[in-house]
Amino acid sequence: MMDDLDKCHLCGSDSFRVVYEPAVSAKAAAQPAGGYRITGHEVEEGLRVVSCRRCGVSFLNPRLDRKLIHDDYAEMNDEQYNAEEAGRRQAARLILRQLAKYKKGGRLLDIGCATGFLLDEARRLGWEVHGIELSQWAVRYARETLGLHGVVQGVLQEGTFPNNFFDAVVMTDVIEHLVDPKAVLYIVRRALKPDGVFCCTTPDIDSTVSRMLKARWWGIKRAHLFYYNRRTLGKLFAATGFHSLATHSHARTFSLGYWFSNLAVYKPAFKTLSDFVRNRPGLASFAICLDLGDQLVAFARKSRQLKYLKEIEEGAEQTEAPSSHKVAVVLPAYNAAKTLAVTYGDIPKDIVQDIILVDDASRDNTSEVARQLGIRVIRHDRNRGYGGNQKTCYRKALEAGADVVVMVHPDYQYDPTAIPQLIEPILAGRADAVFGSRMMKGGALRGGMPIWKYNANILLTALENVVLGIYLTEYHSGFRAYSRKYLTNVNFESNSDGFVFDTEIIVQGVLKYMRFEEVPIRTRYFDEASSIRLWPSVVYGLNILKTLFKFVLHKSGLRLRQFE
Repeated sequence: MMDDLDKCHLCGSDSFRVVYEPAVSAKAAAQPAGGYRITGHEVEEGLRVVSCRRCGVSFLNPRLDRKLIHDDYAEMNDEQYNAEEAGRRQAARLILRQLAKYKKGGRLLDIGCATGFLLDEARRLGWEVHGIELSQWAVRYARETLGLHGVVQGVLQEGTFPNNFFDAVVMTDVIEHLVDPKAVLYIVRRALKPDGVFCCTTPDIDSTVSRMLKARWWGIKRAHLFYYNRRTLGKLFAATGFHSLATHSHARTFSLGYWFSNLAVYKPAFKTLSDFVRNRPGLASFAICLDLGDQLVAFARKSRQLKYLKEIEEGAEQTEAPSSHKVAVVLPAYNAAKTLAVTYGDIPKDIVQDIILVDDASRDNTSEVARQLGIRVIRHDRNRGYGGNQKTCYRKALEAGADVVVMVHPDYQYDPTAIPQLIEPILAGRADAVFGSRMMKGGALRGGMPIWKYNANILLTALENVVLGIYLTEYHSGFRAYSRKYLTNVNFESNSDGFVFDTEIIVQGVLKYMRFEEVPIRTRYFDEASSIRLWPSVVYGLNILKTLFKFVLHKSGLRLRQFE
C-alpha cells in the first residue's frame, strides 16, 4: 500500500516539484522476492521523487505504508552483505579515523548497525560500543558471532537510551530510510553528551552519477524515503539542534565481483565482464575502494544556541505524567527558627502533599516552631551533619510513599515558590533529578553570592562536567528534586555526612544513567541565611576532587561499593 504525502517533513510546505519520474525500462526489475535487502541494487519501477520548493529536501511521494517498511526491515536476511565483510570493515575504519578528528573515544552508538562490523572495529579501538538494529537476523549475527552484546533489536525511540550518555552516534546509510528523520535526530541529540559528535552517511541526490542515471540511479529505492544533498542535510541538522562540522563525499570498498555484479544491471557489457570476474575467485575477491561522489559523510555537534529550541523541546514525544503522584518537601534544618515560618509560607500547598522537617540537633527552638506550623518533625539526638540530615530526609519521605522528593533549605535562601517549575520535568517523565541553578540567568550574583564563591562554583562545575561527562551549570545548589526511582536506585546511605553529599549523590546518578535537568532560580544571601564560610568551602572543594577521583577509579575497574 502506498501513501501520498501532503507536506514536507522538514519545513511543512505543501509545494513540490518532480525531481525524477518513475523509471520505465524493459531492463528494470521489480523488487526481488523476499523483501528488502541491503545489497539489492535492482532498478525499481514506479518510484517518483519530488523536492520541496521551499527547503529543497527530496523524498519519495507516494511511499510505502510505514508498517510495511518496518516489517520488511525486521524480516530482512541478507547473507551477501556479510560476504563483503572485508570491504565493509575497511569503510568502517575510514569513518572511525575521520570521527577521531572530533572524538577519540568513549561510548559509541551505531543506529542501524546491521551485523555490527563498524561496532567491532570501534571496539578494537577502545570504544564502549552499543548498537540498535531492526533486522532480527542481523542482531543475532552481531550478538552471537561477533559477541556484541550491546546490540539491541528494535528502533530508536525516546527512552531507549539515557540522555547525555554517548560520546558519538553513528548512522551509516540509515537516515534515508527513516519515516521521520527529524524525530529521530531529536532523540539522537538528547542521547549525545554536550560535546558529543554525530556522524551519518547517505546518498547524495545532487551527485553527477544521480543526475546521469536519474530515476534508474541505484540510490533510488522504495526503502529510501528521503534524499539529501550537502545543503539540505545541513538544514536538517540545524532544524534538529546540530551544527555541521564537515560534509564531504565518502568512498566505499567492495570486492571486484560485487562492483561488476551491480554495474551489470545497467549495461549488458558489464554482465559479461561480471560473469568472467565472478568465475575467478582470486580476482572476484580483490577489494577496490572507489569514491563515485554520490555518497555523503557528515559530522556534526550539538548546537548550544538552538534556533528551533521550542520546536525541539515540544516536538519529541514525552512520557505522560503519572495520573497520581505524591510530592513531599523535606527541610534539612539546623538552627532555622528565625527563617522557618517564611520558608514554610512560600511552599505551594496545593501541589505538595507532605512536608517533613529533620532537625539536626539545633541549639535553638527550630523543632517547636515547626510543630506550631503543623510540620511533621524528626529530631536527631546529635548533630549528624548536612549529608546525614539529608539521608534521614529521603528515608522518611520514601517511607511515606513520596513519588517526588523536593529538598528546600529552611533558611529562606532558596525560593520555594519555584517548586512547580522544579518538579515539572520529573512529572512529565523527562528527568529523574532536577536542580535549581543559581548560575543560569545570573541568579547567583543578583542574589548577592560573594564573587569568590561564584568563581569557585564556576571552576568546580567545569571540572565536574569534564570528569562526569554530563553538562550542568551548577552541581552545588541546595534546591533540588529527585524522583522515587532516583532515590531507590542510588546508595545514598553510603555517602558522606558532610556537604560533599550533594556531589556524591549526583555521581551515583550518573553511574545509574539517571536523567538530569536544571531550572533557573534566584537566591537570597543575608545574615540569617546559612552559608559555608571560606575554610569549610576549601575543605568542601577538596572533598569534591576526592569524589571525582573515586569516580575515575570506579570507571577504570576498581569497583567501589558506594557507587554500585
